Amino acid sequence: MTNQTPQSSTFDAVQISPVPDPNAQGQPPEPYQGIYPMPMFVTLPSPDLEESVRFWTQGLGFINLYSMPGILVHLRRWAFQDVLLVGQRDSTSASQAAQTKATQAERSAETGNTPAQGLAGSLSIAVAQSQIEDMIAACERLLPGSTTPPKRVQWRSLEAKVTTPEGLVVTLTAALPEDPNKVRQFLQANGETA
Repeated sequence: MTNQTPQSSTFDAVQISPVPDPNAQGQPPEPYQGIYPMPMFVTLPSPDLEESVRFWTQGLGFINLYSMPGILVHLRRWAFQDVLLVGQRDSTSASQAAQTKATQAERSAETGNTPAQGLAGSLSIAVAQSQIEDMIAACERLLPGSTTPPKRVQWRSLEAKVTTPEGLVVTLTAALPEDPNKVRQFLQANGETA
């Protein structure tokens, strides 16, 4: 590894981001089909790979980049939005999941605490504002009750939540255009100048 100075180890990462500029009403890019060393990806166990692939491709707009039938499916949307679905091939995985669920139910009955539904954690996926409504509608058609309506949040985004067939909560997040007056007001309220 080479010795890097602070100047050479930082750069304007907007140059490599596929996320469209919300101020320019940018069009979303097409799914990226190139091959690259993935800097990060999520791996999800799936009890039904066909159902999972259908949901991720038809609902969330991913493409099937590579498959090992019955074993693994590599999905991608934009560059750096990679998901690996891994089939649960043996009954041991299913029985372990059932046992874990039963143990959680016993504990919640004893303590009065309800365990979180689905997988621990969540995944946020950048989308274009022009895509979010159609994605929610498609996911809802494929898996009724899996979505929440889009809403504006404080950090200048439009967001909606989707629960995938694997139990993962995905937040679709679309950046909204900046309002220079609101930015200035925020900076002034926090002791800074614009």
